[in-house]
Amino acid sequence: MKRHRTKVSLPTIILNNGSFGRENQVKIAKLKQKAKVYESRGSRLDVNFHLRQIAETHSGRETILDILNSKVSFIPLEDLKAGDILFLNKSEMVRVELHEREIAPEIKIPIEVPVQVKLTNGEILLGNFLIDMPPARSRVSDYLNYSPQYLYLCQNKGDIILNKAYMHSVKNRKNPLRREEKIANRRRPE
Repeated sequence: MKRHRTKVSLPTIILNNGSFGRENQVKIAKLKQKAKVYESRGSRLDVNFHLRQIAETHSGRETILDILNSKVSFIPLEDLKAGDILFLNKSEMVRVELHEREIAPEIKIPIEVPVQVKLTNGEILLGNFLIDMPPARSRVSDYLNYSPQYLYLCQNKGDIILNKAYMHSVKNRKNPLRREEKIANRRRPE
């Protein structure tokens, strides 16, 4: 039996001058968003995430939560202190403190659940999980077990994205954060 080889042609971008070298690469404009990344070994980095203007999985711009819950393992970040671009293994990120709220105030979240999260390092965080799941699966245990690896926690002082691998325990709280406090705290104080 004779094997046939099929020639595959990959798309090529040809620039105005007809060349296609490294010096003429096309760049896609991305938005920068500041955040603090806490790593598993205890270090903290002030970084910029580079976000697409249009998200792949929903309408609107890409968010940090989208990037963390994507299939990529290493995320390009701009280290604000060193001025370098580094590729950080996202599985080593314990939490990401957001400089700006990623959830628009006009978005209706069906259930806001006040929780206390204990991290594996002993740190305790208070906030609200925003649960947008079918009513039959709207308990905190369902949210923890059926949501992607990284979860969004709203806080009065600024929102956090948590890696479930570093969450020791979660328990319900009685006092929810007030909505007007959450909307007023879109930006973290410098």
